[in-house]
Amino acid sequence: MTLSTLSSKDALREPLLELLWQQWSALGVSGHDTSRPQAMIDPEALVLVSSVFARYDARLFDEMFDWLRANGTWINVQRMCRLQKEHALGDASILGALAAHLTDDSAHLKWKALAKRPGAISEVRPLFPHLPVLNQTDEKFKAWGWLRPPVDHRGLSRPPRPDQSATFILKLRALFGRQSRAEVLAWLLAHESGHPAQIARETGYFRGSIQIVLNELELSGHIQATRLGREKRFAARKEHWRFLQTWTNDGDFPRWLPWPVLFTLFKRVHDLVDQPAFAGYSADLQAIELKRVMSPLSARLMDEGCVTTFTRLTGSANSLGVILAELQQLIRNLNE
Repeated sequence: MTLSTLSSKDALREPLLELLWQQWSALGVSGHDTSRPQAMIDPEALVLVSSVFARYDARLFDEMFDWLRANGTWINVQRMCRLQKEHALGDASILGALAAHLTDDSAHLKWKALAKRPGAISEVRPLFPHLPVLNQTDEKFKAWGWLRPPVDHRGLSRPPRPDQSATFILKLRALFGRQSRAEVLAWLLAHESGHPAQIARETGYFRGSIQIVLNELELSGHIQATRLGREKRFAARKEHWRFLQTWTNDGDFPRWLPWPVLFTLFKRVHDLVDQPAFAGYSADLQAIELKRVMSPLSARLMDEGCVTTFTRLTGSANSLGVILAELQQLIRNLNE
């Protein structure tokens, strides 16, 4: 299967943009997507990946921006910065431009952490690659190196709905606050049990703070702890938390997926295919390079038990077309 570089990038972007529309629509943006994802949405990871890929759908980008203006207080900016640093996910200049707008509202002052003045801008580029640049530009985006029309906020975004399983983390933040407690409980309700280091790694917090939260939750009597040698494992008494299941679909608590790792995987493959030199590689060299960028992340995903798709991607003989087909299918399966 032979694909051009352009069609390869489009083959990856199209299902990913569909996934982003699904998740943002579930959070409350004004959109056409009425499907309801089942897995929990990670709001910070979603903002980070959207800062990279929503550029390829101007309507999605502006609907995301509209939602952040209305609901950005639900974003844990400190956690988002930590995920950005750990996974190298997100475009810092686009996040800075978004934050420069958001901090005009005193409700979003925490976004100042992302709105520090940019360094010297060597090039000013169109924010939306497929749209012409008009005469009028947004000055705050231009200061961060991006050309786009002035932002027109429609104000159509809604708050996250508590009756959808996909918004479970935001539901827990409404109950317990915007710190790590919400993610810890969401993780415990999606798993049989876990130890602090594992939970910290998968939720994006420091182990010490997670250990403190787990010990406090244990004192409530609704979280139990057991020791296996030197390791202490924690589990939620799920029967105590059934009142949280206010969505109409059947099933248990929603799945926890490592969205920062998944989104980083897609970004790294996209960045590799986006390199001008990649199109000139032989099929074998393309497969070798894809394996190089994918192997560490796919191994982590399999270790965490969320996907098994990558068992077919370990051989260097797989073509670019086969690998992209696997990734396309993975993206489409993520929220089923």
